[in-house]
Amino acid sequence: MPAKLSSLRVDLEREKDGDWVPSLVYPGVEYHVSSMHTPAYQRDLELMTMRLARKYKGAPVPPEERAVESGKLYARHILHGWRGLDVEYTPEVALETLTDPAFRPLTGDIITCSMRLGEPDVEYLKAEEGNSAAPSAGH
Repeated sequence: MPAKLSSLRVDLEREKDGDWVPSLVYPGVEYHVSSMHTPAYQRDLELMTMRLARKYKGAPVPPEERAVESGKLYARHILHGWRGLDVEYTPEVALETLTDPAFRPLTGDIITCSMRLGEPDVEYLKAEEGNSAAPSAGH
């Protein structure tokens, strides 16, 4: 069955504004996230990468420092709320949590949910609704 081309578009407003996405890892937990494809996040990620490259003069950035700096971006641009955790979401708690390397599993789950937000809802056509004619020979 062919996929409907128009259904492969993502909802850019939903990616930017965010939506509630259930965790696939922690039952009952949901995150209000924006997509990692938003221009503001992408811009700040590039600036962070350049800043760290200058600081370390092209040498590898220590993973702990990259995790902390990335966590700041996730708290600022990606995570806007959570439900199903025993601690109420606040921007301050999110920043503290996402910059703590020990919360790597939670951070990874939030990133996964953010990426899932950008998945299109693909529609498929019935076989007879596909391309109207077979391509001609030689083309």
